[in-house]
Amino acid sequence: MDGESFYKRRTIRKVLAYFRLALDENNTKALEDLVSALFLKQQAIGDVKAISITEDCSLVHALAKLSGLQPFQQRKLQSLPTKFKQLKHLTPSKAIDFLEREMGLADYVKKQGNEGNKMERGSDDVKDLKEIAKQHETLPDFLQYIDHMTAKYDEIRSQPTLPNAVQLLTIHRSKGLEFEHVYIIGAVEGGIPHDYALEALREGDKQPLEEERRLMYVAVTRAIKSISISIPTKRRGKQVQRSRFVREMNQLATKKVIGGVTT
Repeated sequence: MDGESFYKRRTIRKVLAYFRLALDENNTKALEDLVSALFLKQQAIGDVKAISITEDCSLVHALAKLSGLQPFQQRKLQSLPTKFKQLKHLTPSKAIDFLEREMGLADYVKKQGNEGNKMERGSDDVKDLKEIAKQHETLPDFLQYIDHMTAKYDEIRSQPTLPNAVQLLTIHRSKGLEFEHVYIIGAVEGGIPHDYALEALREGDKQPLEEERRLMYVAVTRAIKSISISIPTKRRGKQVQRSRFVREMNQLATKKVIGGVTT
């Protein structure tokens, strides 16, 4: 299994930290994960803990009592206790919308560093999390599911790779490797080629699309015996089209340039 757990990605950790603090206003780990999303320095964690002790209040209420900040920051923090109370009663999908609209998540995602890396945008992660959230009715249930999935992920990663196991890899990580059978999942417009390549193409820049085409070539040529490509009808709840690269491969297969493509 390749890479980090989805639920440990930076932006996702911030969302989950909001949820955990909503359910437990003294969750220290959640506070530590959240502080940068509130545009506070790490040293603020110690200040918040100290205020919580000296004024006998929760960490959430201690955030509202921080001093020495800009007026706009002060107003934002002072509104947090009320907003956290509202947050805990929302369904997970509506809670994410509330975070974006009312609690500054959208601003954080826009300003954070990896939003500039179009392959790893935090906004994409939030969209994917929303789709998962729609399957759950309450924040406790949602967090319990995430904790379970994270634990299973860590358990699988800690075990040695079995000879007949299926390995989940990004295309980048598969470079230089070969497998008897290869499965490419989610071969749709917006997946591969990625949204960022399509945006660039609309603006007249073809280079990102060609990079994506080369990436698809890498994926296909990892296979020794067979290559299977899955094409979902929906992505993030919306209708999608199959990847132009799959269409190109089918055209070539029809001309008997290549064969054995299963779609």
